[in-house]
Amino acid sequence: MEADGIQLTKSQQQARHLQRLHDEEQSFLNNNTNGTSRENGYEQDEYHDDEYHYHQSSDMAVLSTAWSRLSFPMRCLLSILFGMSAVYTVYTLGVTEGVREENHQPLHNNNSFKTGQEANEQYLQLSHAFTPTLLKSTRLAAKELIGTLHDYYGGEEKAKDMLMRSWQAGWELDGELFLSGDETVSNEDGTLKDNDNANDDHDKDSKDDDDKLTKRQKRKKKHKANNSDERDLKKTKTVKALNDPRDMNLQQKLRWEQSKRERVTKLITTMARALLNPNQVNFIIGTIGSSVAAGHDNCHYDCYESQLERTLQGVFEAAGMKLIVQNAGEYKHLTIRNQQQQKQGGGCGDSHENQVFCITHNVSPNVDIIHYSWTYFEKGTPEIQRESLIRWGQRMQHRPMVHHLVARGKSNTCEGDVEANVKLDDVYAKVGYNAFCIQTGLYAGGHDYVTEEEMGINRFGWRYVGDGYHNTTRYGELLPDDDPRKESLGTVFRNWHPGPLGFQIAADAFAYVYANGVLMAIDIIEADMNSGLSVLDRWFDSSNRRRATEEESHDDRELTTQRSLFQLPPHEDLGDPLYCDPLHCSTSVPPSCLNYEKPTFGTAGIRVKDQAGWNIWHEDNKWSNMVGKVDTAIFKAKNDPEWFKKCKHLDACGGIFASEASDGELIFELPSTKMESGVVIACGCCGKKVGESMFLQNAKLTIKINGRVLDKSKMEVWPNLKCVRLTNGFGVDGFEKEEEMLLSFELNGKQPQVKVIGDVEEASEVKISHVIAL
Repeated sequence: MEADGIQLTKSQQQARHLQRLHDEEQSFLNNNTNGTSRENGYEQDEYHDDEYHYHQSSDMAVLSTAWSRLSFPMRCLLSILFGMSAVYTVYTLGVTEGVREENHQPLHNNNSFKTGQEANEQYLQLSHAFTPTLLKSTRLAAKELIGTLHDYYGGEEKAKDMLMRSWQAGWELDGELFLSGDETVSNEDGTLKDNDNANDDHDKDSKDDDDKLTKRQKRKKKHKANNSDERDLKKTKTVKALNDPRDMNLQQKLRWEQSKRERVTKLITTMARALLNPNQVNFIIGTIGSSVAAGHDNCHYDCYESQLERTLQGVFEAAGMKLIVQNAGEYKHLTIRNQQQQKQGGGCGDSHENQVFCITHNVSPNVDIIHYSWTYFEKGTPEIQRESLIRWGQRMQHRPMVHHLVARGKSNTCEGDVEANVKLDDVYAKVGYNAFCIQTGLYAGGHDYVTEEEMGINRFGWRYVGDGYHNTTRYGELLPDDDPRKESLGTVFRNWHPGPLGFQIAADAFAYVYANGVLMAIDIIEADMNSGLSVLDRWFDSSNRRRATEEESHDDRELTTQRSLFQLPPHEDLGDPLYCDPLHCSTSVPPSCLNYEKPTFGTAGIRVKDQAGWNIWHEDNKWSNMVGKVDTAIFKAKNDPEWFKKCKHLDACGGIFASEASDGELIFELPSTKMESGVVIACGCCGKKVGESMFLQNAKLTIKINGRVLDKSKMEVWPNLKCVRLTNGFGVDGFEKEEEMLLSFELNGKQPQVKVIGDVEEASEVKISHVIAL
């Protein structure tokens, strides 16, 4: 198409075509009007209606004519434009009406947490919220405790050497090491792998963090160079530490640095979640272990758990919380046992091998940190039990870190000369695993124990008073000089158990790390508040937040909202286990357990459906049982009932027992919905090797599941000699999962009198101490 010899563009052609249509429409209107104009409008409504319909019909005729003259492509184009305009109009109307409708909703129904500063304001209105006032008081309390420990151990650097760097994987308690959400995964070479969902805006910040890290590493390296020679001269009793960064290649060093960041991130996260969650009023540390954990040869008041609770309590009280340190140590001395059995350790027959299965009954299922200590009795492959405990812990409510206490320790490393230990440190750094050795911590302060030992002074020997730094505990220093307990509190080791002064450095090391974790968490929380960011989004699962329904009362609605707000993110993939059997340690829930021994702080995961004539028994110990001769004499002389209570240990053997057929059938209800592996275990009491005689070789004992008699030839003494694995898994030997799982024990005759064959007791009764299902 051309106009005046010029080629028209497509848009010009469309414009000319539309102008021609407009001219035709105007001509049609001029030819079909009566020429009457009413400036003042219509006098009557009926005339108005007639004119309206007349003009409407005229308009429609014009439009119809104009539309029919359009080309087909032009009709399509205009249809699309008209359609889009209609959709936009409807959308705008919907949004407007929706906003208007939302604004008319009752105020209490708008209960979901928002983002940023508005979320913080709403959070601070909750009962038991971590307010800025609590934040300041908690920071002050943590700093005061840290300062006290710095002064007590001879300065900040020395305190850090003894309480922080001496751990199996030395801590670097620096908030700058905290990993944000886009830095939690590392490549095979140890470098950080960016999260695909990470915001590119953080790239510059990450580079700045890397620059700070490099400067910090240089400062630390310089400090170590200035002090390492002096320390090395005093540490001639050394071993080859497999996790010494000085012996690492570049790839290993990168991974080592990354694991430090993962470990401190888990520490900070643990503290932040506890502080921020208004539904949590207790911070709980739960300990399982042997006689070292129990505190034997000392008053219970002087065990490290009691000292830790008193030392760290002020920090959590400042946060409006209570610190609880549960002591489920269980090397229980049973007085009726023969001398040979007493030498084997574990008076009730327990060991780390069966104890870890009962973690959710021995300690509270909502612990924040788990402590584990089986010094002297970990034989064979203890990494299996440690790894199982670490993995099961991450399936508990608060996903607790596991920290391992060792009574001994090398002069230059806390068990870091064992490959399995170093691997556990590395792989499970992301869930906070670490270990502290009492003797390694003392060596780290620089005291020359080696030279003293050559001179005949063994401060780690039995009943030696003074660790080279102090001659009594901090609370012992408050006693008069003529109080005999003052010297008793200065004992470093009693027999192979730590004394009060030995336990003090363990308590201080844990308190120092945890107080610093609180400080670092507070710094991040405060920074988020000041930046207008939600203090919750970093720590809790924001995608799982729900609104309270209108039908709920105000109190119920607040509780429901709080519970949904403080859900933890999805469980982290722990990968394949290094040492433990995936059948046991890769379950989505920890094992269920019923433990009849004392103490237990958790909830039994297995219920007794029918006790019949079986009876429950617990060892009745005196207050002085396993207290130690020195303190027993001191408190007998004082004759103070309050101190008898403080000294008495919590642990005692126990079980449910029967001795003849008339006692009937004992029935346990196993938690079918929580059983994934199909492994069922029963343990006997009391003795270290009762599993064989009490269960397998006892012809008068019948064991059933859902009425089906189990074949004892398919059973196995496992995981230690006091226990028997009754079933080997679902689908094995015809054992299948059912909706109801009933385990029963029944005697069909009177049990024989007790016999002792070597060091194995053949019990006169069947006494069950544990039932375990997973």
